[in-house]
Amino acid sequence: MLLVGVGACSGAHEPNHDRAAPSAAAPALKLPQLNVSALLPLSIDAISQQLGPRLPVPDSFVDPTRVPSIHSDERPDSTVLFQSRGLTMVVAYDARTRRVNELLLMGSNENELMTRSGLQLNSPDYLVLPFFQRQRPTQLMGLRVLALALSQ
Repeated sequence: MLLVGVGACSGAHEPNHDRAAPSAAAPALKLPQLNVSALLPLSIDAISQQLGPRLPVPDSFVDPTRVPSIHSDERPDSTVLFQSRGLTMVVAYDARTRRVNELLLMGSNENELMTRSGLQLNSPDYLVLPFFQRQRPTQLMGLRVLALALSQ
């Protein structure tokens, strides 16, 4: 009787969702990684040499944490887009000094972005902050990576 009870509770007759999860996660681990933290101290020109050509930021892109100026609808000329190793990044930099201010990793899966970018939440060199869609504030839009001034 005890063996019947163990067999009934084993879950063998139900689909095993736990077994499917590792196979779905495994391809993400095989995707090429990009050391995003190594990009933070670089100039925009050095980043471009490593990641390829700068692309224009789409007109539809609006950083939900930045409030547009009521005095001007100008877009800053110091924001560019890079696509490298399956990651999409919006990079903000100082046009005069060419120094990178922040990186925005675009995507809706925080764990995948952290893994693929090689970022660590407890790093003394940078902060990683989630940012959300303006129209749907519970939907992740990506991760903001800010270099800490003390480490520069």
